[in-house]
Amino acid sequence: MKLLNLAAAVAASLGMWTGANPAFAQQATPASYAYDNYYAQDEAASPSDAAPAASCGCDTNCDLSCDSACDACGCSSAGGGLFRDCCLGEPWKLFGETCSGITAGGHLQLGVYTNEHNNANNGPLGFNDENNGLQLHQAWFYLERAVDTGGCGWDWGFRMDYVFGVDGPDTQAFGNFNGQGYDNEWDASSDYGSALPQLYAEIGYNDWTVKLGHFYTLIGYEVVAAPDNFFFSHSYAQYYAEPFTHTGALATYTGRENLEIYGGYVFGWDTGFDDGGDQSMFLGGTSAQLTDNATLTWILTAGDFGTGNGDLYMNSVVFQYEINDCWTYVMQHDLGIQEGEGNANEWYGLNNYLLYTINDCWQAGLRAEWFRDDDGARVVQGAAGNYYNITAGLNWRPHANVVVRPEVRYDWYDGIGPQPFDGGAEDEQASGGVDVIFTF
Repeated sequence: MKLLNLAAAVAASLGMWTGANPAFAQQATPASYAYDNYYAQDEAASPSDAAPAASCGCDTNCDLSCDSACDACGCSSAGGGLFRDCCLGEPWKLFGETCSGITAGGHLQLGVYTNEHNNANNGPLGFNDENNGLQLHQAWFYLERAVDTGGCGWDWGFRMDYVFGVDGPDTQAFGNFNGQGYDNEWDASSDYGSALPQLYAEIGYNDWTVKLGHFYTLIGYEVVAAPDNFFFSHSYAQYYAEPFTHTGALATYTGRENLEIYGGYVFGWDTGFDDGGDQSMFLGGTSAQLTDNATLTWILTAGDFGTGNGDLYMNSVVFQYEINDCWTYVMQHDLGIQEGEGNANEWYGLNNYLLYTINDCWQAGLRAEWFRDDDGARVVQGAAGNYYNITAGLNWRPHANVVVRPEVRYDWYDGIGPQPFDGGAEDEQASGGVDVIFTF
């Protein structure tokens, strides 16, 4: 029965969505809305990378009445309607946990994104840069055994993530500079490809854990895996100014109450196991639970960015504040400086997120970003200036395993050099899209 309900929900979501845009073509390129947050499965990851936890939901009897938290926020199911309270229940899992603690799962993400200029390219919107109809962004699978020492003794674990889709080539270990080895060559076409975002072993002892291998970065707020972001599109900072992954060793210490400390050695940014660029960098920082409602995370990476690329320093600060059970505010600041002959550049910016949980089925969100590419080296080559975006969106969950994310976005640029939108003809653009995510 659960499978029938799930299939009906997926069909209803796709029917509503594709009815608005029937074009289908393959292009020639622990949150209230995150059902299976991969950082939640990854004890050493930064709390700043987990999406805000706010929950307004139905009571244990699933009677479509608001709980006390939602009553405090003013929501009401009186009269029913689109935003009445709902009960999603537990998400369906394709794989259960084995006796040895090994789990598996993943997600599918399909989406369409377009712009007001009707240009085939949406401009520098990162993962959403192509206006080419319905696309498979992510077919994602993971296999893991999480480390759990219980604060005492030894434990071991591992993690492997595989993704295929139009986001695959962007997620590969492209930081090797030589363009060879690991998953760099796993492209199925000019748009679709595969990547291994994570492949590591982990050892735990008392309050320490150590990862060895290829793993997600701790930097920033938005991440690559679709279910762990509120918005379909990404910020300029996440796509152009932060690493996605690292390869090396990373230790995490959790022995102090409300505090986590990270430190390790990595082969720069987005590199595989064959570090062709001779990168050598530190990755570390701390995350502190300031109050019951506030968390502050500071992560930095610094060192030799590889042969001919000089030294690089970057830090990211994420402040997350749960205003009440329905409202959450997040602020992120990035600063990066690269020094080297012919490669010197600087970038910085500020992201603000305001998220509102209506009930367990509906959330609304607003993102406002300012990103400064001081030397025209990060977003559009030669375009030195300020990039702005305001994005508004909804998350709708018709089923515990399904989320639909419509959004509208407005971008504008203030600077010198090439214009970023409509093939270099415009300095501003309205755009939007919708995707559906099915987790398993």
